[in-house]
Amino acid sequence: MYDANVDLASLPRRTQAIILVAVAAGILFLIGRAEDIYWLRMITKPIPVLAMAFWLGTLPEKGRFQWAVIVGLIFSAAGDILLEASPGTFIFGLVAFLLGHIAYIVAFTQDSRQLFLGRAALAYGYGVAIFAVLYFVGDLGEMTIPVLLYVVVICTMLWRAASRVDAPGVAAKTARVGLWGALLFTFSDSLLAVNMFAFTIPLAGYIVIITYWMGQSDIALSAGWQRQR
Repeated sequence: MYDANVDLASLPRRTQAIILVAVAAGILFLIGRAEDIYWLRMITKPIPVLAMAFWLGTLPEKGRFQWAVIVGLIFSAAGDILLEASPGTFIFGLVAFLLGHIAYIVAFTQDSRQLFLGRAALAYGYGVAIFAVLYFVGDLGEMTIPVLLYVVVICTMLWRAASRVDAPGVAAKTARVGLWGALLFTFSDSLLAVNMFAFTIPLAGYIVIITYWMGQSDIALSAGWQRQR
């Protein structure tokens, strides 16, 4: 799982093996993308996120926070497959990721229900800006309502992640890494949407998937560390 402060050598061997599998699958997926090998992309794309879910599942003393993140990771893995499969399954992938974000919202409200309305304004303000670009610069067409709903949900997820920082009873370590995860996930999805509906961004596919994996890793880490508060 991604975090600059983690000493990989000190981790349990099982965790090291899970990380190795996730990284190897990620590299193979990037090769599959570069060489346009469809079957390799389909096989390897969901593995990193499933590895994160498996890692969380092996941890003792899991609560609602951890189980909600596991559910979110599984929905995300399904979304990975559906987005990669064909343009015809894109809407189903969008639904899978939307359900994943709802699971993360549930997780992030387990240890903090502070409103922090200023943070909500920032999150939803960002959503308005991104949707404006997609709507006025791009061509959403029949995807207007689904994309709008998705933007609202992911901005809610970002708000709830931000609302854990400095909240009473929430350790700074889990709150901050969770926020970084939400920010990276939001950035990844924003870049994907702009590249798909508005204008082409060089190397967008690689930036999207790498920041997505980093974001998911931080959310998984947040769930793992939340047990230690």
